[in-house]
Amino acid sequence: MFWLNLAWKSAWSRKYSLSLVAVSVCLSVIVLLAVQQIRTDAKRSFSNALSGVDLVVGPRGSPTDLLLYSVFQLGTPTQNMPYADLQRIKEMPSVAWTIPIQLGDSLDGFPVMGTSVDFFKHYRSSGQALSFQSGQAFQDPQIHPTALLQVVIGSEVAKSKKAKLNDSFALTHGYQAVEETVHSDHLFQLVGVLKPTGTPLDRSVLISLEAFESLHVGWGLGLRPSAFDAKPDAQNDLPILAELTPSELTAVWVGLHSRATVFSVRKAIESMKPSAASLPLMAVLPGVALDELWQIVRVVENALIVMGALVAVCSLLGVVSVLLVGLSARRKELAIYRSLGAGPYAIFMAVAWESFLVCSLAIAAGVLGTQLLIVTCQEFLLQNFGIQTHNGWPDLEAWYSIGLLLVGAMMASLLPAWRAYRISLLDGLHPPN
Repeated sequence: MFWLNLAWKSAWSRKYSLSLVAVSVCLSVIVLLAVQQIRTDAKRSFSNALSGVDLVVGPRGSPTDLLLYSVFQLGTPTQNMPYADLQRIKEMPSVAWTIPIQLGDSLDGFPVMGTSVDFFKHYRSSGQALSFQSGQAFQDPQIHPTALLQVVIGSEVAKSKKAKLNDSFALTHGYQAVEETVHSDHLFQLVGVLKPTGTPLDRSVLISLEAFESLHVGWGLGLRPSAFDAKPDAQNDLPILAELTPSELTAVWVGLHSRATVFSVRKAIESMKPSAASLPLMAVLPGVALDELWQIVRVVENALIVMGALVAVCSLLGVVSVLLVGLSARRKELAIYRSLGAGPYAIFMAVAWESFLVCSLAIAAGVLGTQLLIVTCQEFLLQNFGIQTHNGWPDLEAWYSIGLLLVGAMMASLLPAWRAYRISLLDGLHPPN
């Protein structure tokens, strides 16, 4: 305890130079732990893109591709599934609910998703139901025909377009906004803006399936009806609802009464006899497919962790450098220790404790600084990067990193301590002037 107290007083006498080194160690710890925390939260947000969905159903092919275009709106589907298959899936006893998904249009680069009002009832983000910054969900067109003109947008879309309730939008057929592909004869009215969820829903535009179908009445080859010398529909002159039942869907999200039946339902769906000119169906377990997708970006996250670790190592080496340089000026101090009866081993321990104390305090400050930074930037990360961070102490992996940093600090303290030990042996009670 005596040498620990002595190490503290010795470090305090050189507080200005050591504090700068401690700040660099603290910042490096913040970088390392923040990268790990954001990586964990990003993976959690990634997995929560389909929270509560038990199966994703679409045309048979690659499970990864199905999730990419039906959930993350990346890429394009090569073939749709028949709408009649949705009715067959609904009739299965184990199926609690279904959410039909239809893709293909966009709004200034943001994907448009045609779905049903059940989307707002059953979709979950981090286990929580959807909530609105303003407005409400679009209504059921079967009950309120005006819902054919209603649109709900995600938080990122609203921020990009500076949109507010009752604004009007013209959607684009496909993803190339040219004159002949804009649905200018069918303007949608904004009725709701969703709160940030940290999922692809933040950059999505939601309309009803019937509204999606009404956009394409009379279209062919990706062109508006007027391109075929047909009389264009007047604004808001929409077809009757009976004509707006879609013939195809991009995918269907399925929720079950019990997850214990997921494999039997999956087998039943994939065993359904396909209709003419359509592929057999495929039912994907979202958790398994999402883990496969995450492996694709694992190289990037590992590179970030390596960079953070290198920053931490460089900071610890900085502590060693400062202490080694300072030993030349402390020869008289070490000689005084010897004159008071301290042996070389005691001097070794005093310098080692001093170095370890500085690093440990810096690491502790880095841990607390990381938590403070995450709490402070929580809303910023969600609004601008779609990462939903979680408060609380570091997870087990982060504690492993903290432990390794402490071990590194202990190892780093040995070099200046060994140098002080050698100096004390060489100088004895007579340090050079």
